[in-house]
Amino acid sequence: MRYLVLAVAIVLSACTMGLGGKGGKAVAANPITGGDVTVTALSGPPGAATAGAAPVAATKPPLPNPARPHPAPAAADTAQAKPAASPAKPADAAAPVAEEPKPEPPPSSPEEAACRKKGGQWAKVGKGAGQTCVQRTRDAGKECKKASQCEGLCLARSGTCAPIAPLFGCNEILQNDGSRVTLCID
Repeated sequence: MRYLVLAVAIVLSACTMGLGGKGGKAVAANPITGGDVTVTALSGPPGAATAGAAPVAATKPPLPNPARPHPAPAAADTAQAKPAASPAKPADAAAPVAEEPKPEPPPSSPEEAACRKKGGQWAKVGKGAGQTCVQRTRDAGKECKKASQCEGLCLARSGTCAPIAPLFGCNEILQNDGSRVTLCID
């Protein structure tokens, strides 16, 4: 048995010797791994190299506290003090402006307008081009044992009320009598 293992090891090692050694390049690109990998550095967005630390917005100086006495300035220190540095640029010139949220587009149909008025969301249905009103249920996530305990459907796997109505796709639900069925809505 030992000789058989030794013979197999020698035969297999001879197979790898014909590949051109360990450091050689492959003759053709491997269809699974592809060719050589090249690495390039990505450049940042324009202005990122000069940005540095973000400027801090100007704050109001603290109000004087009447309980604390103010220290008297020393005359000798102020005479030899260096001139003050140039005043800082206004912070609002460099501060980023927050974008205002875009308003919702106007409804394209009376059904969509009625859906939004009720607090629903107009959503695409399945893979087709149809759309419907999807609403959150009041008892979403509440524990249930049958459908009559929920505003929408009682989900069988979790034993909780469905978070939205209507549910699309296939879902296991519990009916009013407590029986477990699969409901598919496309």
